[in-house]
Amino acid sequence: MTRALALALVVGSAARAAESPASKPAAPAEAVPAKKPPVREMPGEPVELLTADGWTLSGRYSPSKEEDQLTFVLLHDGKGRMQNWLFFCRKMAARGVGFLAVDMRGHGASVKAPPGKPATWRQFIVSRRENPYEGIREDIAAAAKFLEEKGVPPEAVALGGADLGGSVALKYAALHPEVAMVFVLSPGISYREVQTVNAVRAYKDRPILFVVADDDRKTVAEAAILFQFARQNAGEQNASLIQTARGHGTRMLYYNKGLMDQVLDWIDTPVKVPDVTTSTETFVGDGAAPDPAVSPDGTSLDPDPSLAD
Repeated sequence: MTRALALALVVGSAARAAESPASKPAAPAEAVPAKKPPVREMPGEPVELLTADGWTLSGRYSPSKEEDQLTFVLLHDGKGRMQNWLFFCRKMAARGVGFLAVDMRGHGASVKAPPGKPATWRQFIVSRRENPYEGIREDIAAAAKFLEEKGVPPEAVALGGADLGGSVALKYAALHPEVAMVFVLSPGISYREVQTVNAVRAYKDRPILFVVADDDRKTVAEAAILFQFARQNAGEQNASLIQTARGHGTRMLYYNKGLMDQVLDWIDTPVKVPDVTTSTETFVGDGAAPDPAVSPDGTSLDPDPSLAD
């Protein structure tokens, strides 16, 4: 083989290698679309409520299965939305307990405000002249009106609330003795300046339940004060308290196994104190009940003039 022929063979081989598919850049792999989290749908039918002061509210309604069962208006935590009650609502529906879970004004999908009013809680300003969170009582009134139109009599309506929603529920129930019962997750004395001491003082002769967690120390202290008033005014047989391990508001329902069923068991037999009920001595120690007129920091509680004796 001559030197020229050998050189030609080498050049040809290199050219064929350059043209071969292996030398071409690999096509980019197709991107695999990320899996979307499953949509967790609230049970019940979507409803829209109109309040007397012009707010349009979003809610979910599931009627009770039996005529003698209660229907609960559910009010979520501050900064929350009705989906906070998702799994609790599923359990309520399974037991046949009716509910109307509402996005409180300025929260969730309830952002259609009257003209000139802020549409979201982030824009709410609390002042001495006005507290927009107090207006949530009108949300409850709209829910009660909706239920009455559905054939639920006023005495078959009960309230459940968490954090801020619980405070507003207490104030509404204090002013509306037809409300059958109330349960409150993480009760407080002054969420968003919604005062509750006089509300509990005015709440008479009906079942009431407070639920608190050990790791929520501020709420534990304030719940002790409110529970004292509840025992004095609603009656020993009507006032119940469940103490659980951890969480705040509706989060307690998910952090503590079995708590949802305990609350639902109380709804079934509200005047029978559950085994998990804890006395005020557990809160304050040494068997001494707190002074209900003094806050945990020792300052006098600011009375709410709307519920003054």
